[in-house]
Amino acid sequence: GINAEYMGHEYWDERYKANDTTFDWFVSYEPLKDILAPLVKPEYRILMVGCGNSRLSAQMYDAGYQNIVNVDISEVCINQMKARYKELDKMEWLVKDCAKLDFPDASFDLVIDKATTDSMLCGANSFHNVYQMNKHLARIMKKGAHFVCITYGQPDTRIDHFRRKKLNWEVEHKTVDKPVFSSDSAPSSNYHVYVMTKGEETQEDDDDEDDDDEEDDDFYDKFQANANIQ
Repeated sequence: GINAEYMGHEYWDERYKANDTTFDWFVSYEPLKDILAPLVKPEYRILMVGCGNSRLSAQMYDAGYQNIVNVDISEVCINQMKARYKELDKMEWLVKDCAKLDFPDASFDLVIDKATTDSMLCGANSFHNVYQMNKHLARIMKKGAHFVCITYGQPDTRIDHFRRKKLNWEVEHKTVDKPVFSSDSAPSSNYHVYVMTKGEETQEDDDDEDDDDEEDDDFYDKFQANANIQ
């Protein structure tokens, strides 16, 4: 069922307080290398959205990609990670709500989300929150920048979120094999990776915010209809 607490920082703070360690949802850097390599350069500014206590940033840092900004809703987690990786001092660790990102426009070359969209989709107002996050990501990405989303969600449950017109993203779907020793009981043998590329700017309407709720409702109805057809 839906866990309305899943999105809240209290839930995550408690979870991290109980266990100051690292944990990777799905996969760490190694299986993603081939997908990420063509999309990233050492000088790129990278946003790790909903970083959690994953080792992915540290592993990318060791591979030469050091201009990484890590954000998470949990202050406990951010403080733990800042302390754990204090030698990796070119990286930043910031407490931020992914649905309300306040970075300047066009300030990142690459955005990576591993399991943040998934956890948002388990929470209350899930479609709306994911759309808010994606709109911010589209805004803060440079033209031609990439957003890589690693998820357990198959295309019929995810791709429409990324294809929303206002986001102006080209969307590509790839898969990575699950690690052989994965304890994940999900039936499929791979995880899904969506690679979004930011297109040319389109003309924005000024009354942008007003039609969001209506647009969300339309999107939800269409999404449900498609899901029922599957």
